[in-house]
Amino acid sequence: MLFESVIGQEDVRDRLIRSAREKRVSHALLFYGPPGCGKFATALSFAQYLNCSDPGPHDSCGVCPSCLKAAKNIHPDIHFIFPVANLRGNTKPVSDHFLDQWREFIKGTEYPDLPEWLSYIKVENMQAGIFKQEAVSILHKLRLKAFESEYKVVLIWFPEKMNVTAANKLLKIIEEPPEKTVFLMVAESTEEIIPTILSRTQLIRIGKIPDKQLRDRLAKQFPGREGALESAIRLADGNFPQAVRLIEEDEQNRFYFEHFKTWMRLTYNFKVPELLEWVAEIARIGREKQKDFLSFCLRLIRGNFQMNRNVMSIVRLSPDEQEFSKNFKTFINPGNIEDLSMLFSEAISQVSMNANPRILFLDMSAKLFRLMRKPPSG
Repeated sequence: MLFESVIGQEDVRDRLIRSAREKRVSHALLFYGPPGCGKFATALSFAQYLNCSDPGPHDSCGVCPSCLKAAKNIHPDIHFIFPVANLRGNTKPVSDHFLDQWREFIKGTEYPDLPEWLSYIKVENMQAGIFKQEAVSILHKLRLKAFESEYKVVLIWFPEKMNVTAANKLLKIIEEPPEKTVFLMVAESTEEIIPTILSRTQLIRIGKIPDKQLRDRLAKQFPGREGALESAIRLADGNFPQAVRLIEEDEQNRFYFEHFKTWMRLTYNFKVPELLEWVAEIARIGREKQKDFLSFCLRLIRGNFQMNRNVMSIVRLSPDEQEFSKNFKTFINPGNIEDLSMLFSEAISQVSMNANPRILFLDMSAKLFRLMRKPPSG
């Protein structure tokens, strides 16, 4: 992957390239930051740059044999380590067992998401991690000489998932690796990483993607979708894959928004015949969409409370949602916000437990009727 494909992060890129050109590459780097900021993409680009045959002042050449293999994630000197789980009776799973699936998975995104990966390999309900046998595999690989490039790179995605046994086996080699061996770790949080591993790394903070750079990338990917784009940028808060999902889900969100407005209007006036028709329609959309709808409603409720309290800096509502909320926010106040949040949160759980949607939404409507008339308490 080329650095030019990474959205933003120019300061980090320049620092990494400078360290490579000056031959001052740290033996263990830990890239960390919020979801969707590009930490994995940055680490992947650096792995390619380190082994490029003709690296430039700003990026890899992209055409040498090393770059071509790195771009396909098949470079023999770039080793991927990632969370895995027991599958089909394999009690000692390692990343190599899932390597073909991993390559296919990241081919579609340089901004991977752990739940999506676990779902992709169908282990989302299992205990995924980086286990002892993985450490044994890494030690074996690093005993061998580099196949064709200057550096051997071990890219560890989600070191937070490394268990104590695996960490203890890797401590010495991370602290004193063979010459021209580099560990690149990619984490969302330093707090969950085993301290002995964390202390042996150089931390590189990857910040949220600035709105302008996010806008430029999305405009190329979704031409003619300016309205949805602006809303997605505001709601995604620097998370590129989340912004992409929001644009793709824009039509669904419009459906949810219209039904939220109708629900609030019918509930406040308690127009029973129309409310029964609305409940019947929501009951038909299916449980997963009902959960998504309730989560959407919960976000709007919280956003309206933030607007009510005039803390606009943290409001994450689209322009249309904010326009609606100019009047609606008065009904979401300190006197009812906790009860409303609990009502919607519990409803999401109840839908997951197969609650009857007609009964659930009618019951919620009656409670909303009372709560939206509750006066502020502060």
